[in-house]
Amino acid sequence: MTSLRKRLARARRRLLGAPAPACACASKTDRYFYLAPDLAMVRLNCGHMLYVDPLDEHVSANIIAHGHWEKHIHRALLSLIRPGFRIVEVGANIGYYTTIMADAVGPDGFITAFEGNPRLAGLVQRSVLLNGYAPRTRIISKAALDQPGHIDFVVSRRNSGGGYVTHWSDNPYEDGETLKVEAVRIDDQDVGRVDLIRIDAEGSEPFILRGAEAALRANPDIIVCLEWSVVQMGSRTSVPDFVAWMDGMGFKFWRIGHDSQLTPVERKDLDILPACDLVAASRQPRTV
Repeated sequence: MTSLRKRLARARRRLLGAPAPACACASKTDRYFYLAPDLAMVRLNCGHMLYVDPLDEHVSANIIAHGHWEKHIHRALLSLIRPGFRIVEVGANIGYYTTIMADAVGPDGFITAFEGNPRLAGLVQRSVLLNGYAPRTRIISKAALDQPGHIDFVVSRRNSGGGYVTHWSDNPYEDGETLKVEAVRIDDQDVGRVDLIRIDAEGSEPFILRGAEAALRANPDIIVCLEWSVVQMGSRTSVPDFVAWMDGMGFKFWRIGHDSQLTPVERKDLDILPACDLVAASRQPRTV
């Protein structure tokens, strides 16, 4: 009888759309909802619902399997955010960080999220609407760079996390497609006074930040969280020049460890630093 009651309760929750109670023994069927060949929904471990792509073998697959993504980055990022923050995100992907950041900033905060892949931007828009965060979130289906115009943007259904701005004719993905996408500067998008910028852009980070120079200079307490890959960035621009430019604006750097703690990184070590995620700020960021 108890088992039947539980099954009926789960069925009722699915019909009514009410969130399931947190339970350490929740099965994958309690959190994964297949909707169509190209669409599914996942209940994250933190309780939010997220639209995902069942064909994506990278970000979506990991979130479906584990209910979270990059746990150490997730914790570190949330420790930096305060209610009321205005955040710019570049490389929103399917909206995992968009959604958790929208929750963290509260009703007085705001998220502006850029995603160059229009299919993924659509998933992000649906997820923020589903979770009730549409009033505090703006999704811009464009690439953020240092110059406006139209660029080639490589996408892959099987590797959603690998979308990138390309300057070359080759496409490394078996199922890859190259789209013509509009590029804009963050400084031209009326984002207001920005408290935090989060970037995951497969090597385009230097160009994105140069297109946000006014926002970086406008707030001396601004925090930048970015994926750091010397190989990816170095294939597009001079990493030492980029580091010198950031240093000239007074930024210091910290590496996010697997324990979510911030470890200082000297400027001289940045152009040989192994791939990781960094925090840049003018002084040691306060964490929660």
